[in-house]
Amino acid sequence: MAETPEFPPHRPRPAGAPTALGGLRVADFSRMMAGPWCSLALADLGAEVIKIESLEGDDSRFYQPRVGGNESAFYLSTNRNKQSLALDLKHPGGLRAAREIIARSDIVLENFSTGVMQRLGLDYASVSVGNPRLIYCSVTGYGGDDPAPVARRGYDAMFQAETGFMSMTGEPEGPPMRTAIPVMDMGSAMVATNAILAAIVARERLGVGQHIDLALFDVGLGLLSMFGMAWLVGGEEPVREGNRSSQTAPSDLYQTADAPIFITCGNDRVFRRLATEALRRPDLPDDPDFASNLQRIRNRAKLTEVMRAIFATATQAEWIARLTAAGVPVAPVRRMSEAYRSPDAVRRDLVSAIPHPTLGRVANVRPPYRMSVTPVVDPVAAPLLGQHTEAVLSAVLGWNADEIAALRDAGACR
Repeated sequence: MAETPEFPPHRPRPAGAPTALGGLRVADFSRMMAGPWCSLALADLGAEVIKIESLEGDDSRFYQPRVGGNESAFYLSTNRNKQSLALDLKHPGGLRAAREIIARSDIVLENFSTGVMQRLGLDYASVSVGNPRLIYCSVTGYGGDDPAPVARRGYDAMFQAETGFMSMTGEPEGPPMRTAIPVMDMGSAMVATNAILAAIVARERLGVGQHIDLALFDVGLGLLSMFGMAWLVGGEEPVREGNRSSQTAPSDLYQTADAPIFITCGNDRVFRRLATEALRRPDLPDDPDFASNLQRIRNRAKLTEVMRAIFATATQAEWIARLTAAGVPVAPVRRMSEAYRSPDAVRRDLVSAIPHPTLGRVANVRPPYRMSVTPVVDPVAAPLLGQHTEAVLSAVLGWNADEIAALRDAGACR
């Protein structure tokens, strides 16, 4: 087993600084990635997030690699700054606790299959009657109006496949490929976060909450962006280009004498600097085959052959220095172990070590933004299953020790 990397301790936020979402409570019924990554963002911004799990726990706890009894790297990455309340929603006592938590919350987030929350009586129509300011976000595969007779469950790769996203990824001569990073789940989480924040602003203006219906399928089509628009306005079906760009050339990965780099030339000016200052081939921009971006795209194979031979003559570090000096966008192609320890990652204080109740310390990647007035909260490691059950039932619902013990004895909570 690989040795766990060491990172410096987390640097605390300024004492007494306010948070953007302080005072708001989120009842988070979501599991896996698309929901929890959204509630993670809300928790980082200061919202109190109560993660309501089954007695078995979020499925993401059991993915590989495992790092503890019921925790995994996947789970740790999406659930910091939350409280874990483990309830059996099929038990009347557990369902009652969930209803009371919702009644005392500002936001509900759920990503069950269509119809599950309705069968439990926890859907927006049922719970908003007594809480009209409630913001309720449902994240599903195909939307709340999915007409399928049996609720369709969706996973990230499925939506990469059926929205056309996968058709654009991979080498031209190879099959469609999915991205290993779950872009549909994470994109949906970002969209859900934006919608919830907009609903919070709208509630301040209008005095009422609302229901947010978000489908991964819809997000997937939206992520096609300019490539989707190319088909919509002109019927142009995008083709797989591998690491190359269909819009500019050269834009590709090149092997140097020791390690790969990636460069992009977005216009003719940058290509001229690349050729004359970095590659020391002032003849290339005047070659009719390479004189314009359109010509370089058409003659990309020929240009690639020329450039590959040149890049093989020096090391990655030498080429990065030379290209950067010439104003050409360039990046080293790194492994994860190199990325997390890179100078920019260190300078931006992106990875730190924080306390964990059973592991001692665990690595944490801070949110990718800095707010000058309302900095994100200091990170607390993802909770153990049911770690806060007693505290939440007591502090939020006001239940006494006997009521909590009775619920636990009945097998309705953990």
